[in-house]
Amino acid sequence: MASNPPTTTSKVKPPTLSSMFTLFAKYRPTLNSFQGDGKRILLSQSDYWMQQANLIGPKHFTLTQTGLIFFEFRKSTLDYDEYLQFLALLCNEKQISVEEVKEKLTNCGPPGITS
Repeated sequence: MASNPPTTTSKVKPPTLSSMFTLFAKYRPTLNSFQGDGKRILLSQSDYWMQQANLIGPKHFTLTQTGLIFFEFRKSTLDYDEYLQFLALLCNEKQISVEEVKEKLTNCGPPGITS
């Protein structure tokens, strides 16, 4: 009687907003750009993330809006808690559900993957 080897089912953890923040904060779209440590995010990395999540456009935000809100913090990078504040301010200005935005950012896939 042949026995089947036990199958190992590795459970992949679903992405969280925090884990996606880390991935996009580390992402370097071009060779000469800033390589982040995953703890702070640049405006360009945030904009790339929002574009990948289909949040840049007439139904959601413009790059100008994201830039204006980002620079209200008077910093070149934001940490995760500041980024949550940034999202809240941005969504409040456009009267868009922050939960909807967080869901899109969480489920858009890792950097460079179009869904």
